[in-house]
Amino acid sequence: MERVPDLLTALRGLIAVAIASLGFAGRGALETVVLLTLLGWTSDILDGRLARRYKKEATWIGEREFFFDMVMVFGGLCYLVMAGFVPVAAAAIYVAIAAAFIAYFRSKSVTMSFAFPLVTLPLVFAYFNAPRAAWMFVIWIALALLFDWRRFRGVVLEFIENARAAQKR
Repeated sequence: MERVPDLLTALRGLIAVAIASLGFAGRGALETVVLLTLLGWTSDILDGRLARRYKKEATWIGEREFFFDMVMVFGGLCYLVMAGFVPVAAAAIYVAIAAAFIAYFRSKSVTMSFAFPLVTLPLVFAYFNAPRAAWMFVIWIALALLFDWRRFRGVVLEFIENARAAQKR
């Protein structure tokens, strides 16, 4: 059971590949992409809870948990570009600017600031193109906040703390 958090974290890497690959299927795969995205973010919630429950030392995968989160975010962007929702040039410019800021500041909060809009894009495109998936996303967000408010609050506070530290540089 102690390996379950690592397996859930690694699962996000596989989900990211699946999401990006669905770009070949085009716009019609958006609902599946949203469902996979929700599965991935659910695994994120669960891996954290289980890791805290087992209170074990961080493993190689556990130490790279945030990296796996960002791979999920990037997989979603790849799908959106490949399916034609986001222009290649716009995505390339955004990624280049994000990479420059992240490399300069080397701050988790800067990374999160650039990741957040990308996390919301599937919801935005689903709203216009796959309303049922958009509603599933909204319900998932509400349930996640309801059941894991303390974690959400902790993430926000960590973001603020990291932003202040980056500002002092």
